[in-house]
Amino acid sequence: MPSTTTEQQELANERRSIERSGRLHGAHWSVLALSLVLTFFVWQYAERQAHDKREGRFQRYSSQVVGLIQERLHKYEDALWAGVAAKHSHSQAMDLATWRRFSSALHISDKYPGINGIGVIDYVPRERLDDYLTTQRRDRPTYKVHPQHTLPFLLPITFIMPEEKNAAAIGLDVAHEANRLRAALNARDSGEAQITGPIVLVQDANKTPGFLFYAPFYHQHSETLDERRANFAGMVYAPFVVAELMRGTLEQQQRDIFLRISDGDTVLYDELPENIKAQGLLVQYTLNIYGREWQIATASSPSFWRNTDDSQPKVILICALVIDAMLLLLFISLSRAHRRSFNFAQRMLASSEKNAAALTQTIEKLEESNHQLERFAFIASHDLREPLRSLGNYSELLRSDDGSMTDEQRSKAIGFIQAAAKRMDELLTALLNYSRIDFSYQAETVDCAKLLAELRDDLSQQLADSLVDIRIGAMPTIQVGRNEIRQLLQNLITNAIKFRAKDRAAQVKVECIEKKDRWLFSVCDNGIGIDSAHRNAIFDVFKRLHRHEDIPGSGIGLASCKKLSKLMGGEIWVESEVGKGSCFYFTVPKGKE
Repeated sequence: MPSTTTEQQELANERRSIERSGRLHGAHWSVLALSLVLTFFVWQYAERQAHDKREGRFQRYSSQVVGLIQERLHKYEDALWAGVAAKHSHSQAMDLATWRRFSSALHISDKYPGINGIGVIDYVPRERLDDYLTTQRRDRPTYKVHPQHTLPFLLPITFIMPEEKNAAAIGLDVAHEANRLRAALNARDSGEAQITGPIVLVQDANKTPGFLFYAPFYHQHSETLDERRANFAGMVYAPFVVAELMRGTLEQQQRDIFLRISDGDTVLYDELPENIKAQGLLVQYTLNIYGREWQIATASSPSFWRNTDDSQPKVILICALVIDAMLLLLFISLSRAHRRSFNFAQRMLASSEKNAAALTQTIEKLEESNHQLERFAFIASHDLREPLRSLGNYSELLRSDDGSMTDEQRSKAIGFIQAAAKRMDELLTALLNYSRIDFSYQAETVDCAKLLAELRDDLSQQLADSLVDIRIGAMPTIQVGRNEIRQLLQNLITNAIKFRAKDRAAQVKVECIEKKDRWLFSVCDNGIGIDSAHRNAIFDVFKRLHRHEDIPGSGIGLASCKKLSKLMGGEIWVESEVGKGSCFYFTVPKGKE
């Protein structure tokens, strides 16, 4: 009695241990947590890389816009100095007709978009005003200088082309207003081109911000400040409406940024939305040019975000989360398979209490099942580490990048991560299919000839693509599990297709021979063959004789065949010679007719 009680206690303890081993433990959750942390890290890194790339592109765009504004103003300056040269070439005695010919030759509207015109401002001491008016009224009897002021000199606009759009400016004395006068005196004293502070052009009907651009000329060459003041003769100038200047300089459809230009407290041009700081990127520039200090602000537009959208971080995140989900499904599937085995053993034990031999056999099956599950888990964890290791290595490579990696190297690293993820997906899918081969088995009447005809139709495209000639011998009608024998035959045929020889036409022959108490099926091919040293090992899970790069596969197909054959009550083996082909044999016990 004590011995029996001890055995019962040992059995109860063993049963509880087996039951606990079928649940998800801390190790499983640790693997999942580590995988999620790694996923988050890679995603965050990819997001930072995309953000830095986008910000760098925005900085380049902004610098290009500011540079384009400077370049365009320099081009306008060249036109003004060309006018100064024209004045000097006529000894400064240039009449209206000559100035018209000069401005026409410049092709202002085509070559200088954004400019409002080009004209001449003469320096007229007040005592010479009558002589000046007499000269100008020879061609224009109604010409007059306006408005009146008390300065001892005048700076009237003598010519401005085109005349029609600038008629209101003809005769305007720019000395009447502080901004215009200050820039004119700075140009006179420095001998350099200058622009005025913000003004409204008299010819601008919309009354928007603008400025004048001056280039001084002198009666004779002047080096010092006193000489320049004594010899000052006037200025060639160009009026600008800033909005028109920007339209001529920066076409909206050609850029992905908004722009604002300010001179001091005055906004010259503004296309920034009110809430731009909350919406996108913003950068400020200070531009010292022609005696003025402009503040230029650039901001990202919706088109910039559309054109720089990078979905790579999202793809990495989704792929990694899918892998994590499939890994969880694998753990759950293995746990359920283990519980089904345990429950099956429990039912067998309950029904075999009166039969010691059946009880012993059931215990042996349970031990063998547990051994297979342990071996399966060991092999699966070993083979799954390879793509996980690749994910970890290349993720660490990206994490430790100090900026020295090129875009090509980063893309290659991300490619290896994606390839490892794909490999992990293939292995997990194969494992799930392997684990679904259930212990439950239901035999039925199966016409093998009809079943193989259906199978050949299903594989017709693969057979045609691989140029495989398949021949099917006489087939019986037997008692067997339909799904099990179909999957077994399909695995063996596709295996023969995969390992066909490249130097000869592929042939596959399927036959069946009736024995005394069983049916002997064979699937033979003329492929590359198998070394005798590996004839048993090829039926192990994940056992592959070739590199994945040479012949793709998961290494689970023949392991599934062995499991299916055993489930049907038979056995499977192979006879092969390297270079000549292989014959796979499996048996199916005869059932009741």
